[in-house]
Amino acid sequence: MLLILAPSKTQKYIERVFPQYTQPGLLDKSLFLADHLKSLSKTELAQLMKISEKLTRETYQRIHNFQPPLSIKNSRQAIFTFQGDAYSQMRPKDYSEEELLYSQDHLHILSGLYGILRPLDLIFPYRLEMGLKLVIPEARNLYHYWGDSPTDIINSSLTKTNSRRLVNLASTEYFKVVNRKKLRGEIVTIIFRQKKNDLFKTIPIYSKKARGLMIHFAIVNQIVKAEELKSFNLDGYSYREDESTEEIWMFKKEE
Repeated sequence: MLLILAPSKTQKYIERVFPQYTQPGLLDKSLFLADHLKSLSKTELAQLMKISEKLTRETYQRIHNFQPPLSIKNSRQAIFTFQGDAYSQMRPKDYSEEELLYSQDHLHILSGLYGILRPLDLIFPYRLEMGLKLVIPEARNLYHYWGDSPTDIINSSLTKTNSRRLVNLASTEYFKVVNRKKLRGEIVTIIFRQKKNDLFKTIPIYSKKARGLMIHFAIVNQIVKAEELKSFNLDGYSYREDESTEEIWMFKKEE
């Protein structure tokens, strides 16, 4: 089983030093992309990303801080850097070495700047959404730029872990970078719905947190078979077999 998650815009190094780390698998392409972004002015960045003056200054600085080589002195592992809604439900600061190494083998994070990451890959904080309409030399957008490279890495990881199931916990924006036709595995997409005013709905902020909870559940329980995720019950969620198919698994939470 391999879990796939989207990144988060909120990024900050947590106070933990873990001596084991890896380099992003598509770092050469990341460096080319970073060099292109460095050629943009603050005004061009603001217009491209539609962000405030404060965020523009931060984004501009982060882009120009991206200087190889990546080391534990100037960057941190991805799992210690992403801090958004999904990641707030995980506890990387407290994970054991065994749990972190499990995550390295069973979790990949899609990324606009890095293409795809493993939890222990070193990264610089950044801001670059996958769906951004960024025209790059020889590429009309980021999906075109990354091409099949993320899918190739996923296929390699599926083979390494002797897995056939790719568990999709990413947003639609990010999962679009995966080439379903070339994927050598079966995709299971997890849907979370919450009850509100007697109706079950997908409420984005709660669904993001539920994705993080499921990944935390997988990490601490060292789950290797996707079927075992059906026992996920954190924060009141439960698997609904009558509303699920082989490709889509439904989890619901009562009020």
